[in-house]
Amino acid sequence: MTGKLFYAAIAAGIAFIVIGAASSIYSVTPVDVAIDYAIRPGASDVLTPDMNVGNAASITVTGSKFDIKIKDPDRQPIRSESNVTSFRHDLTAQKAGEYRIEINNTGSTDLTVSGHAQTKASLLGLSGALMLVVTGIIVIGLGLRFRKH
Repeated sequence: MTGKLFYAAIAAGIAFIVIGAASSIYSVTPVDVAIDYAIRPGASDVLTPDMNVGNAASITVTGSKFDIKIKDPDRQPIRSESNVTSFRHDLTAQKAGEYRIEINNTGSTDLTVSGHAQTKASLLGLSGALMLVVTGIIVIGLGLRFRKH
């Protein structure tokens, strides 16, 4: 019985470590995310893609009147427009970090927002992946206690 527990615990620990390592690599690798939704009149939305230098984002907004602001990771304005009915901007990240795109619908009809952005997971996602690795190490350690002497 202890032999089976030993191998099961070792296998489970290795699985946790492999999944955690793969997840941690994925969480720091930017992926392209599609943007396609609507903003109701009087509502606002904030997009915060976490980009590396050279990553790209493209946003198109159409509909009734709106205000839009795009800021870099240092919160410095890249582009800002008010009371427009159509907007398009292609962004290439000059700095690594979280960019901020604020859209405020000041009109009377829905806004259509579309485009894409390259973004990576938050630090919370990375910490969850690393916790899987630690859990795998603990499970392997517990499994070693079931080893036959």
